[in-house]
Amino acid sequence: MTEETNKYDIQGNRVLIEDQEIVFDFPIYKSVMISGMLIVLLNIPVEVKYTENVFGVSLVEKKIKWQIEKREFAQAPFTHIPCKYNGIAVYENKLRLNNWCSAYLIVKPTNGEVLEEGQTR
Repeated sequence: MTEETNKYDIQGNRVLIEDQEIVFDFPIYKSVMISGMLIVLLNIPVEVKYTENVFGVSLVEKKIKWQIEKREFAQAPFTHIPCKYNGIAVYENKLRLNNWCSAYLIVKPTNGEVLEEGQTR
């Protein structure tokens, strides 16, 4: 099955893949498709301390294959905002995640393995 033939729909906190429904605890903010995977970024309220808000959904198997691992990031001294991910993108054919703590990760889209970590500032 090619990426072009995968049929899915996003409605609030749900992903519908043909006859299968996947429900998340929070609304989906953004999604990208890469390597047969739908990568979803959840919109987490500021007051909720939940930083593992990126998931990889297999469009072929119609299920969640991975959730980004919990990681510790250096925060700015004046803020106590959790380092939630706030951006996902396919950049140079790689999956890139950005968070509130000016960090980025390059992630293997099929299993969530972190391949690279760096700072954006």
